Amino acid sequence: MIAFQGVELFPAPVELVSAKLSDAGFLAANLPDATATSVAPDRAEWKVRPKVAFLSGDLETVATVTDRSPEHVKYRLDTKGVGSGSVVEAELKFAPADDGTGTAVTWAGTVVSMTGLLKLAPKGLVQATAQKVIADCWAALKAKV
Repeated sequence: MIAFQGVELFPAPVELVSAKLSDAGFLAANLPDATATSVAPDRAEWKVRPKVAFLSGDLETVATVTDRSPEHVKYRLDTKGVGSGSVVEAELKFAPADDGTGTAVTWAGTVVSMTGLLKLAPKGLVQATAQKVIADCWAALKAKV
């Protein structure tokens, strides 16, 4: 299993950050290089063309909110592409930043399953590629919140 985690700081109040990042539609509409195809607060779909040689065609992702409160949100991300697929579970926790000027988002994600070409790819390659995509997503979301 591949796991990711971190903390991201937003210079905005907890209530605003929580509301935005708990909305699957907001996420889909603001991801870099993604084309949102269906957006709603509890479920969103988008397409993205991967920037890795071992995957071709578009990846289609469905993000579903599985649990939500003002303090946290949990997502299930189902991604399918030509000859590959994955399921990721993620949780974001929202709290005031230590310096009191914004919001700290503590996040964790776990790749629950991979199929096809993703399953055959070296774990290190998948992890490095995912970390780059995650960093790009956080940067884009910070610019929009």
